[in-house]
Amino acid sequence: MTLHRFGLLAATLFILGALPHSGDQFIALNAKSDFEKTLSKGSSDDYSIALAAKESALIIVKQEGVDVVIDVTTPDGSLLDSVDSPTGRYGDEVVEIFARAKGDYGLRIHAIDEREPVGKYRVTVKEMRSAESTSAILASRQRARDEASHWLAVRSAGLPAFDLIAKRKSLPLVDSLAEKVQVVGLGEATHGSREFGDVRIALTERLIEEHGYRVVAMEASATAMREIAPYINGRSQKTSEMDQVIESGWIGRRARRQLVEWLRNWNRSHAESQVTLIGVDAQENEKSQEILATFLQRAYSEQVVDQWKDGAKELAAADAQTPVFGDSGVNDKVGQFLDELLAKMALDAPILRARFGDETYAQAWQAAKDLAEFSDFNSENGGALGHSRDWYMAAEVLRAAEGQKDSKRKVVFWAHNAHVAVRNQTTGAILRSALGCNYAAVAITFGQGNFVAQIPNDAQDRLAASTLPLAEGDTIESVLAKVQAGCLMATWPCGSARPGAPAWLLKPQPMHWVGGLYALSTPASGAFRQFDLLHDFDAIIYLPKVTADEIPADRPHIPARQR
Repeated sequence: MTLHRFGLLAATLFILGALPHSGDQFIALNAKSDFEKTLSKGSSDDYSIALAAKESALIIVKQEGVDVVIDVTTPDGSLLDSVDSPTGRYGDEVVEIFARAKGDYGLRIHAIDEREPVGKYRVTVKEMRSAESTSAILASRQRARDEASHWLAVRSAGLPAFDLIAKRKSLPLVDSLAEKVQVVGLGEATHGSREFGDVRIALTERLIEEHGYRVVAMEASATAMREIAPYINGRSQKTSEMDQVIESGWIGRRARRQLVEWLRNWNRSHAESQVTLIGVDAQENEKSQEILATFLQRAYSEQVVDQWKDGAKELAAADAQTPVFGDSGVNDKVGQFLDELLAKMALDAPILRARFGDETYAQAWQAAKDLAEFSDFNSENGGALGHSRDWYMAAEVLRAAEGQKDSKRKVVFWAHNAHVAVRNQTTGAILRSALGCNYAAVAITFGQGNFVAQIPNDAQDRLAASTLPLAEGDTIESVLAKVQAGCLMATWPCGSARPGAPAWLLKPQPMHWVGGLYALSTPASGAFRQFDLLHDFDAIIYLPKVTADEIPADRPHIPARQR
């Protein structure tokens, strides 16, 4: 995972030297520094620059064939920031530092990991600013953010306590959005903050009770959610196997547990308005492996079964790593077999249904599809017809929205902000391309607080709670904090928000983004990514403070995969 910085940092820079030199010493930078350097594998280059208090500087590191990270340190050697935007091996890394105290500061440039090839980068000191010009820049940026806050304030409203969201007679912004679209994506800025689960449950209850939403699609295992469907639908009591599914994993476990019980109670009292809970992720597919293995034994030749056994070992080893974000790569041979199997099962469908029944065939087909999708987005080489995990999650949401007998069902989709957003090739972008403005993306973010994430490169894959300070400077959260006190929601019309919007909102700005992995030593700026708010989303919910969700005591240890 890369670390991405946000605008204003309390750091330092000034000018000590002229040209770069070799050796173990820091290379001194000045206002005229502009040079190219080759970065060898496994090496790093150190630079120093100094600033008086309240001065600032802007440095551009242009990557030319190697993906680099720039670690910025204070005069006492402590880490101030790690700069790495998602530009890959080509493009600019922007280091902007604002000095709070006089001193020499370090910039260490190194490859993002040991697999990076030898490549070049160019260091250019673009601006060295006096205290006076720095003050003017900061004041100008504050005015720009204030304009953005005012624009959003006109389009926002406060949110009541979460337990009242479903009960309020009217919540105009929520209700207006829910009525206009078929699919609502509810995001979250972290996978491990309690309040994100709470607000999504509250909003989902309202969408079901007041606006006829009948599917909840989660960024969770499709296989696992199918296993607990009979309990949610009220057709079965909870078995030990179902309970194990509900209490598995750490991402969203508490919220999932609460949602499952709420949906079961709803379905038991609303026989004509049942709500379905589905997973849209082909990962964690052990049950699908079992179903397909049993079916192949009954339906196909020993040669086919032998082919499956070879692939099954690869699939099992790969899928076992997904709960801990490990090596889930799948070789192309397995993917080719599964694609051929799906095609053959489609051709053989009349015979297979007649021999084994519609239900058995449907379960086997679904299992084969799960595994083919998993194999595809974990493929070692991909290909012209390969698809991403986001593509397949979008496909599952759209299948759920199709309903039956040409009826359309309304779907609420829970996923990370990174998937909900309408950008690049995310799930949200694919849904927007298919549904147009019938898909609405709602970001949910926070000002400060705690979250749970897995410690990267930890031998035991442990979970830990981290704390982030109040978001300040050029961040979307700092703008939202000025809109009004407390929790709020802001919305803007799909596809028509940009004309007349303030300049600050017309370009990407940093917003909180924490995935499943997070190093305890990460600078606060590492919890941000650039988002084009008015393009990537149709609404945003801001929570001033969040707390860490529960850390399960039954965290399994999954050894690293041996190739």
